[in-house]
This record gives sequence, C-alpha cells and structure tokens, in this order.
Amino acid sequence: MNIYIIGMPGSGKTTIAKQLAKNLNYTYIDLDAMIEKDSLMFIEEIFEKYGEKKFRELETNALKEINCDQAIISCGGGVVTVKNNKELMKGLKLYLDTDITVIKKRLESDYQRPLLKQTTLEQLYDDRFLKYQDFADAIINNNYDIDQTVKVIENYLKNEEYK
Repeated sequence: MNIYIIGMPGSGKTTIAKQLAKNLNYTYIDLDAMIEKDSLMFIEEIFEKYGEKKFRELETNALKEINCDQAIISCGGGVVTVKNNKELMKGLKLYLDTDITVIKKRLESDYQRPLLKQTTLEQLYDDRFLKYQDFADAIINNNYDIDQTVKVIENYLKNEEYK
C-alpha cells in the first residue's frame, strides 16, 4: 500500500517521507521531483512560464504515473487543490499538521516557494486547511522532531494494520 504525505509548504513532507520510506523499506517518491524530471524544468520555471494551472495538470499526471504499491510519496503542498487528485491517491493519505509559526521558522532557511511569492503563508493555510482535512485518512502533528513524528506514523500503521 502506498502512503501519501500531504501538508503545507514547510510542514516537513519530504523529510518525513524520506525517513519513513527508509524505516519501512519502501520506495521514496517526491512528486515535485517527478514533475521536474518529466517536464525537464524546475517547479519555479513551470510556475513562471506556464502558471499554476499547468503545474496542477502536471501534478495530476504525475499521480497517475505512480505504478508501485509500497511507496511513500511526498506530495506538493497544493495537491489538495485539485479535488480529483484524491481518487488518484490510492492508499493512505497522511496530513502533516504543522503550526504556522513552526513552518515560518523552517522556511526561513529554505528556498522561496513559487506560490509564496504571490500570497502569504496564512492565506495559503486558510485556503487549504479544510482541503487537507478532506483528503486525509489521518492527521499527524509535525511540530516536533523528525524521529518523533516518524514513530507516531509507524505506531499508527501498526495499530491500523496498514503495513
């Protein structure tokens, strides 16, 4: 079964997904990296040249291309903005719920996300919060360290017998 990690930019999706994949001996897939590889462009370039709508189409296509059943997929923060993506995400969808203050701190030392050049983190959060809730099979708090969050997910998987 595939496990999709969703959440805000800076919520820790990539970091958690990589560690979880390693611990479970699953394949790690970064959806944004897949899009970059397929389009031969960086995400930022896609946004600049073609806009968000085109990027969302590429994101949906990337979801359709996933053809394995033991992968941890780190999704882009906006994957939830396209309602049909939910059906394409066959498997468990985990929402990394992270406080805005924690995200802001993490993003201080990270690259600037394309959408955050056009809007605020708070606005993105307000726009997407209910969508994350709708997509999620489980909500995992990620305000703390990586190991703790990964342990919580692993315990959840054991208890839910998803493994």
